[in-house]
Amino acid sequence: MIQFIRIGKYMSFISDCRRLFLIIVLITSSSLFAKTVKVGYYINSGNFMDGFSEEDPKSGYAYEYMQTISSYTGWDYEYVYGEWDDLYEALLSGKIDILSDVSYTKERENILLYPDYPMGQETFYLYTNDKNTSISAGDFSSWKGKKIGLRTDCYQYELFLDWKKDKKLECEYVEFSSDAPYYEMFQNHEFDILLEIDMVAELDWNPIARIGSSDFFLTVTKNRPDILKELNSALAEIFSMDPYYNNTLWLKYFSNMTISKNLSVREQNWLENHPVIKLGCLYGDLPFCDINEENFRAEGLIADMMQYMQEKLLDNKSSVSIVLYHDAAQMLSDLKMGKIDAIAPVARKLQPAEEAGLCLSQKFTSLVLGYAYSGETVDSSKENWRVAVPYNLRAHFFLQENYPNAVPVFCTTYEDCLDAVLKGEADGTFFNISKIRGLINKNKRFRKLNSVELNGYGDSAFLSTKENIPLISMLNKLIMLMPAEEVSSSANRYSIKEQGYTRKHFFLYYLNYIIMAAVLLASITLALIISLRHVVYTIEHDTLTQLLNRRNFEKYMTRFFKHAAQNSSPFCVMMFDLDNFKSLNDTCGHAFGDKVLSSVAAVISSCISQKDKAFRWGGEEFLIVCNGDMNHACDVAEKIRTGVEVLDMTRDGQRVPVTVTVGISPYRSGLTYKNMFLEADKYLYQGKSEGKNRVVCSLQ
Repeated sequence: MIQFIRIGKYMSFISDCRRLFLIIVLITSSSLFAKTVKVGYYINSGNFMDGFSEEDPKSGYAYEYMQTISSYTGWDYEYVYGEWDDLYEALLSGKIDILSDVSYTKERENILLYPDYPMGQETFYLYTNDKNTSISAGDFSSWKGKKIGLRTDCYQYELFLDWKKDKKLECEYVEFSSDAPYYEMFQNHEFDILLEIDMVAELDWNPIARIGSSDFFLTVTKNRPDILKELNSALAEIFSMDPYYNNTLWLKYFSNMTISKNLSVREQNWLENHPVIKLGCLYGDLPFCDINEENFRAEGLIADMMQYMQEKLLDNKSSVSIVLYHDAAQMLSDLKMGKIDAIAPVARKLQPAEEAGLCLSQKFTSLVLGYAYSGETVDSSKENWRVAVPYNLRAHFFLQENYPNAVPVFCTTYEDCLDAVLKGEADGTFFNISKIRGLINKNKRFRKLNSVELNGYGDSAFLSTKENIPLISMLNKLIMLMPAEEVSSSANRYSIKEQGYTRKHFFLYYLNYIIMAAVLLASITLALIISLRHVVYTIEHDTLTQLLNRRNFEKYMTRFFKHAAQNSSPFCVMMFDLDNFKSLNDTCGHAFGDKVLSSVAAVISSCISQKDKAFRWGGEEFLIVCNGDMNHACDVAEKIRTGVEVLDMTRDGQRVPVTVTVGISPYRSGLTYKNMFLEADKYLYQGKSEGKNRVVCSLQ
């Protein structure tokens, strides 16, 4: 039995090793056999494709779309950069495999492969670019006498011709082709309105009319049905899990392109009668609004949004005044009486607003709601479940919609709600979780209570009367224009302030995490110190030849110049170039070429002193900064030249000759390192013209 157990354990070990080996093989083989797909990458395409070379960081609608596909197909991408016309021709000829933003036509269907799902939908708008223009969206009478710029060689021109038939526009038309500098013409007011695609519109343009739309595709070259098959399979998986993937991606990159930043005539007229917009908020309602005790000004997310509105939408020609209330009922009453123009935030519940005859804006943020209670458990099913509610519309609407059978216990302040729970007058209370935790942290008596986050989120909006509909329209523009990350950042900042953590609280609650972080940081620091030399070496040296790389040239030359000026010590710059290297690469292959480069670098390293600096300058070019005068530099260069000449480089049993040509420039007072580089380069090419395999300097 003992022997059997030992054998069983041994066999189990062998089985585990086999499984591990198979996993390694699968991972390795998948990386080795990943398909490389050549992708057309548009230059100067803004948010559609950003990053116009291998060195530039990449982002954009099409880039993210293709990366999502790659996560399903395993494709590696090779990017080919260019303009639309050149890349489209490359797609037709098979020089690239896929190209984005290609519309469908019957003619193209015969020469390209289209996937089953569109990549997105481009929409065509008429845009203005004057912030205070008199041209109004929807009011075609304001277009009278204006000029509309139209490209006649594009799909949207045909759509416009159909669209304008019913509009009876009294406009002039400026027609041109896609080759014309129409963006500059638009900027110079050669026409007032431009017909353009939403995805390429400038951020400061204002859409005033939607002409139509068209699907566009990620198309495949005709001779690669294998790629089309994998593409269709990936897209089917993506859209089966997220049918609105394209819409989400479009909103991420282009939502601001189709938002009007202009005020309509109706909005302007409303502002003339309301030079100061009065917005009601509650005291002590962070992260939304409160009074700053240092400067006695309103602060919070609402205050930040109103500041943004004043600067970006109202152009500082109108102002917003925040009126703070202690009593939500009084605030609502003042709204209905016209003493204030809007209130915020309120829960975005449509039916209660409709029943009250009021208007809601779109949602501007969602905050996590919480429930504070006494005891060990939460029982919302018991009879007469009493919930303390701060008398504001957010908490009341949330309770009414989600827990209609609950008995509300109305309180004046948030603290009163928590006190009601402590005294047993209520079983619990609802409001935003950051407020609950902030009050529990700040007030010792509330620490007896428990709190829990709720699954639902509280959508917050602005509320106004129907007399102020133009204001709701402006607030909706604000919600769309203000970047979501700014709203989120502001809400988080004031939520943290509301919770009121002190250093004592921080160290009390997070001591274990601090210790763990300190240990981790110490480990990382130790690892960094150990590997620092290797990292610095890797950054400064060429991977193939182990010589210094070109990026370090200026740093070392500055040192040489400073030393020469202070000590009158001579030095020279030597430029080396391998003769006929391109032919060698073409004949013998790049692997053999790399071997030659490494061997030449080894000769160079063996012939120079520790004070000299050798660089790999380019593909087959090397540069040496050599201490000493011209005679010494010539001796070193000749030593390197002869050392390279006798290298034993063989391929298929045949010796391959390798030679170098060298140009040398000595340091002289008044020269810059660029002058020395150009002089050495001149002598190098002189040597090339005189037969190669030689050293040329000013002594000759």
